[in-house]
Amino acid sequence: MKPDFIARFGMEPHVEGGYFRLLDDHEATADDRHSSGVIYYALTPGEHADFHALDCDEYWLYHAGSTLEVWIYDQQGQLRIERLGLTEDAQPCVLVRAGELFGARSAAGAKETTLLSCVTVPQFTYDNYRLLRREEMLKEHPDAAPFFD
Repeated sequence: MKPDFIARFGMEPHVEGGYFRLLDDHEATADDRHSSGVIYYALTPGEHADFHALDCDEYWLYHAGSTLEVWIYDQQGQLRIERLGLTEDAQPCVLVRAGELFGARSAAGAKETTLLSCVTVPQFTYDNYRLLRREEMLKEHPDAAPFFD
C-alpha cells in the first residue's frame, strides 16, 4: 500500500497547485517575519505547481515519492530545469533564489505522490508573492510551453 501523505500530514490544497501544511503557525507579514519558515508540500502524479516568485530564498527538500522537475527562470530570464529526487539524474535539495520565477511538475512517468519540505529564508509572506497562471506565463515566457504538456 502506498502512503497517502496528503491525508497523513493533514495537508490542504495550495493556491499554486499541490497540497501543503504550514509547520509554523505564525502567520508572517512584511513587518513581522521570522528568519525562516517551513511547509510540507506534496504533488500528485500529473499535477504541477504554477509558476511563482517569492521575495525570499526557498529550499525544496525531497523526502519521498516520484522525482519532480523544478523549472526556474533567473533574474535575466534564463531557464534551468532542476530534478528533485534521489534518482541518478536528480538531487535531494534544490535552491530557488529570491526573485526567480519557478514552477514544479511531476517528472515523466511519475506514479507516486511526491513529498517534500519547502524552507524559506526569511519566512514567506504573501506581501510580495507573484503567481502566474498558464496564459500569463506563456505570454511572458513562450518557451515554458512544454512545462504544461
